[in-house]
Amino acid sequence: MAAASSLAAGDRANQRQWRYTWETLAHLPLLRLYLFHPALSAAALVSGLRADLRLDASLLLLSFSLPGAGPVSLRVPVPRVLVDPSAPPECRAAGDHLEVRLTLVLPVDHPVVAAAFPGADPPAALSLRDDLKSLSSGDVHLYCKTCSTRLTKQPLRDIVEMPSLDWEDVADNWFGGCCTSFGGASEKLVSQFINAYGHLEGTTLLDATSIIIEKDYLEIDLVSTIDNLVQSIDFVALQEAMSNVTLESDHTNDRVKLNTSEEACHEKKNDTSHMQPPVLLEVGPCINNTERTTENNGGTPSSDQCDTIQLNNGADVNSEKSTSDCFVEEREQTSQEADLFLVDQWSCCCGSGDSRKAECNTSEMPSTLVNRRDYKLTKSISLGSSFIVKESNFLKDVNWVELLCSHCSSSLGSYPSQCSDALSDGRVRLFKCYTSSNLPVGGPHDVFRGHTLGKLFVNLLLEIAEDEISFRTVVRDLKTKRPMLQIVLLSSKTWLFSGYCYENDTDGSHGTAHLQPTVKLLYSNCSNASEADLRTVEEWSSKYRAEQLYMMGRQIDELTECLSSAMDEFPFSCSSLEGMSLSCLER
Repeated sequence: MAAASSLAAGDRANQRQWRYTWETLAHLPLLRLYLFHPALSAAALVSGLRADLRLDASLLLLSFSLPGAGPVSLRVPVPRVLVDPSAPPECRAAGDHLEVRLTLVLPVDHPVVAAAFPGADPPAALSLRDDLKSLSSGDVHLYCKTCSTRLTKQPLRDIVEMPSLDWEDVADNWFGGCCTSFGGASEKLVSQFINAYGHLEGTTLLDATSIIIEKDYLEIDLVSTIDNLVQSIDFVALQEAMSNVTLESDHTNDRVKLNTSEEACHEKKNDTSHMQPPVLLEVGPCINNTERTTENNGGTPSSDQCDTIQLNNGADVNSEKSTSDCFVEEREQTSQEADLFLVDQWSCCCGSGDSRKAECNTSEMPSTLVNRRDYKLTKSISLGSSFIVKESNFLKDVNWVELLCSHCSSSLGSYPSQCSDALSDGRVRLFKCYTSSNLPVGGPHDVFRGHTLGKLFVNLLLEIAEDEISFRTVVRDLKTKRPMLQIVLLSSKTWLFSGYCYENDTDGSHGTAHLQPTVKLLYSNCSNASEADLRTVEEWSSKYRAEQLYMMGRQIDELTECLSSAMDEFPFSCSSLEGMSLSCLER
């Protein structure tokens, strides 16, 4: 028997392999078969093409003759659909492939079809509510999908759904953006929102593409590359920019003053050089206490440089840091006072015209220190996730840093930063397509087993197409803003299955075909485009008002690879249209 099996395997190796693809649209009772071979580009020369449908065996038998190759017979498995037996198969040779059409009694997504073939249900669609329900059933640890390394040092218990990124705009649109509208109802709603989400220490946020957890929940070796000193966004950037800091109080005008040396300013990143927290009102040369004393005595000023911050709360805090000493005294008090101004949630639209919030009252400032964590959590909500960033949520002053597994160096997610790759809000975003919620990876208890990069991208693409009524998209690099992919959505309700069959295969091992819900689209890879081609892409984007999406470079490369590999499911003559390539992604 072993010899016979080996002989059969050898015979199959000598047989010619054909690629087949079944395709149907959800709203049409028609099943189409593409049958092609890469080495045969002249399928139109076939003769005696005949198709025989065997519904009892779920097979389609095709027979034809090729010039110089003699008669050929193929056995193609038929998907579990309701085929109309009274309508004979239509077959023809079309360029570089053979095409067969079968008439269906009902479309493939009709409930009667699912009832007629129990146990052949397609994979369940990704659902955020299902993920949340599954994760809330008990303690959850997270693992790397590539190497199964545990990522969390303590289990996640409080997991809540990530609110909409537009929650603040929705409040303003409903109640009005001015502080006088409806008695400040929008401000009250925002405050209640902060209280609802901010006081939940240890809360994990879950959105459609990622799970957002606090850095303290990660394993030590994973966060070793992340800056340990994590403070509020702007204050981290401020500390990184200054080589020496002195805090003083100006009792004459009760204003906040920052003096920064030019050398320190040039050390900041270009992306964050324009960022200033609300406390930064003046910039000028720095004179420390030593210099001030020396000048009064007529001596030579000291060579050390420092920066001066004057807080308008009346407190007098002095601290010096030379270029050889990196520590800033009384750092905790400085951080609290800076965070007090970073919130900036009372600036009035009626007073300045640049802000929509109510004017700050000094009597309410102490409560801000209590809610400093609330501000961080609210800020992390507004930042969202970097898996896909829509143009409306794109922030120029935020740099997304890729987070890699400490064991296998595969991608895990990202975190936002504004200075020196330090965490801006104390939270990291772990992408579901790279993370598992249980072991074994991909097992029945792994909530993220069906979350692939392609499915996550498709779900968001369909959501945007439905909301914005836009079927054209430009995917840009999140760091360089350069266009990388052009995408045109053709059909969101296509069902496909692709496989292989062999010539003159009579042993009956033809396999089964299960149609999968997919999205059919056109795409163009712009990663290596010339400047002239990029101008054409920009003109195309402007002409058709294409949706602008931003992704990190590694995720764009992986998405491009998925689109490129899916092109093989169609014959060459059907794989392009108007200069773009035809491809598909599973829903």
